[in-house]
Amino acid sequence: MRRIKVKVVVDPDVEKKYSIALGQIEFYVVTYLNDPDGWSKKGYFFEPVSFNQDVTIHLSSQPTIDKECGLDGKLSCAELGGKKVWLNSERWYHGATKSKLSLDNYRQYMVSHEIGHILGFDHTQCPCKNCPAPIMMQQTKGIGQCKPNTTV
Repeated sequence: MRRIKVKVVVDPDVEKKYSIALGQIEFYVVTYLNDPDGWSKKGYFFEPVSFNQDVTIHLSSQPTIDKECGLDGKLSCAELGGKKVWLNSERWYHGATKSKLSLDNYRQYMVSHEIGHILGFDHTQCPCKNCPAPIMMQQTKGIGQCKPNTTV
């Protein structure tokens, strides 16, 4: 099993806007990452740490994501094969209707998808009608003929 040390950070503007506790966000992120149907099926274990992390996961506002990733459209982003993830706080709190996922499932998808980029995986498409949407499909933008899915 490959152990990856993750540090979860809530950006100050997001912390102020939503009055949230870092511990709560970290709990959810690490739980999603270590889901038995997630990346652990592929041999990964994610350990929360406060320092000496392999990956930093930020809960960030859209202006931060625009600056760091050059993205718009309320998307999250990560460095392909890199060390940083930026989760969009608006999506964290409101999800994405086009994904057809509940808010909790959307959060799991979002975290798993972005970590997939860190692990070196790029975007994929819906493979067939009524197939589970691949975790690396941009489900935020819609799932086409696939079924909503949060597993790897």
